[in-house]
Amino acid sequence: MENLKRKNKIDLKIFSIKIVILSIIIVLAAFISVLKPVTLYIDLVIILITSFISIFICLNEIKNRKYRIYELSKSVDLVLKDSLNLIDIPMVMVTDKEKILWQNKLADHLIPKDLIEDVAFKLEKQSKHTESISVNINVGENEIYSAIGNYIKFSDSECMLISFINKTHEYTLKNILDNTKVAVGLIFIDNYEETFQGLGDLERAEIASKIETELRNFATENKGVISKIDKDRFMIFMEKQYVSQMEENSFEILERVRNITNITKLPITISMGMSYTEETLDDRYKSSSSALDIALGRGGDQVIIKKDKKYEFFGGSNIGLEKTSRVRARTISQALREVMEKAEHIYIMGHKNTDIDCIGSAIGICKLAKCLNKDAKIIVDAKMNTSTKTIIEKIKKQEEYENTFISVSELKKLEVDTSNDFLIVVDTHKKSYLAYPDFLDHFEKVAIIDHHRRGPEFIEDALLSYHEIYASSASELVAEMLMYLDEVALTPTEAECLYAGIVMDTKNFMFKTGVRTFEVAAYLKKFGIDVAEVKQLFQNDFETYIAKVNIVKNAEIIKGKIAISTSEEEYHDMPIIAAQAADELLSISGVIASFVLCKVDDVIMISGRSLGDINVQAILETIGGGGHLTFAGAQIVGVTITEAKEKLLKSIDEYFKNE
Repeated sequence: MENLKRKNKIDLKIFSIKIVILSIIIVLAAFISVLKPVTLYIDLVIILITSFISIFICLNEIKNRKYRIYELSKSVDLVLKDSLNLIDIPMVMVTDKEKILWQNKLADHLIPKDLIEDVAFKLEKQSKHTESISVNINVGENEIYSAIGNYIKFSDSECMLISFINKTHEYTLKNILDNTKVAVGLIFIDNYEETFQGLGDLERAEIASKIETELRNFATENKGVISKIDKDRFMIFMEKQYVSQMEENSFEILERVRNITNITKLPITISMGMSYTEETLDDRYKSSSSALDIALGRGGDQVIIKKDKKYEFFGGSNIGLEKTSRVRARTISQALREVMEKAEHIYIMGHKNTDIDCIGSAIGICKLAKCLNKDAKIIVDAKMNTSTKTIIEKIKKQEEYENTFISVSELKKLEVDTSNDFLIVVDTHKKSYLAYPDFLDHFEKVAIIDHHRRGPEFIEDALLSYHEIYASSASELVAEMLMYLDEVALTPTEAECLYAGIVMDTKNFMFKTGVRTFEVAAYLKKFGIDVAEVKQLFQNDFETYIAKVNIVKNAEIIKGKIAISTSEEEYHDMPIIAAQAADELLSISGVIASFVLCKVDDVIMISGRSLGDINVQAILETIGGGGHLTFAGAQIVGVTITEAKEKLLKSIDEYFKNE
């Protein structure tokens, strides 16, 4: 290389001397022709010959220079290629048409040609303006490479240099670290006190031993460690890789514990919350505790895993065991009264599309506030059915309720100072479902009273939370609290509102009705309610009845036991008609679950009902809905009824696949 450079310098000096001599000859010839015109022609001939010689020398020099440049570039290219062959990285040069221009020996040995073309195609799809373009590929069975592309530009074209970096070891270590990450779990025996009530010490110890043995075997089989931290609570630690295996078999430990029921004849189930995505064990413990709370709020008998900000659900076919103890109802009622006494104003808010249960429970809370001489407002959504409007108009006839109800639009116009106020949310626990979601952010003190199965979205940091999914309705929970407050004496109209809420959510005491439901109904009856008047609230006009019949008539039966019907008609009170039609479909022989889809403005609303063998809440939850095992609902925005039905059918198929 050095000899080539030295030779180029000598050749350049000789070329320069030749040009200078020829230039001098041309100048002298021109000067002589001026002094002696006689020699003009001779001088011109000399100038022409000299000029031709100069041009020939220049052209020859250009040719020689191109050859030297070619030789130099060829030498550089050979040196570069030899150097690239020495690098322990497979490298390839390709054109913009995925044509291979060159590859070093390692690439020729390790990377197949068809894989190179495929990688080049994928890299070409990425933006040329990004600093680095790359794609991960599998080479052979166990090798993982990261293909990194860099563009090399020429005067009139460009090519791509692709470097293949072996990432196998890195990915192996990453997978090992990920699989051995410690998962923290909390296990709870559902309704321990209610299940073991009435048993002798020996029987209690024997059954508890069976449960503990099953749990310890479960932990041992999955290379985990389990510790009992209370009579009905365990903590478990295991590696993530074993949690993934349990996810694949849908946590068969749930079924193994349920099998104890066949021996003991007691409804024994467990709930589990687990997490492994947080950075520290403390954060994982807090997340697993939160997941367990959600599992218990959904009726228990299930496992919920917290993954980043999402939850995954396994099991959950239990409807929720009714609690015989009323201690919680009494303590919540006392705590609620104490907070109310310290508040300046009381606001009560339910969910969107305000229904009778929402109004009934709100009126019960409002009655307590008025008995404490507190100003109370019930926030209602503008969208409500005829029955709800009727019951509101009826309660407004009582003078003390004349200015109690306030719409969301009216509330937005007011400048409300809520620094010392108290907000009570009834019949929902989801912020997005509230009649006025943003209003929640104005309060430091919030209470929740709800009976729906708990979902991932939950109003956090509530001062009080009375969330019992065994209850038939929010009205039942509120009425039960009022039973423990001696200062509250309901008027017949107030009692009818609470009773109507229970009637609506139980479908006239047909669904989700327990012993405590009837006891609450008896408590309300003593205030002189007229059952016939309550029944009239649920009567349909002729148009509504015909609409319901048409929906039932258009239903189709899938899987031999599920009825599905759709309606694009825009009837008044369409959500109520759809819900009633779903109830009516359950009266058909062989139908154990039903779904009705209807359109309200730009929203597709789905009402789901079940006799208990199919969990409609689990089906609708996957498409953004929620509710209970036997009745649930969902709202889908931005789709047609046909598209919504396809989503529903897909969710039903997935449900049966998991079952």
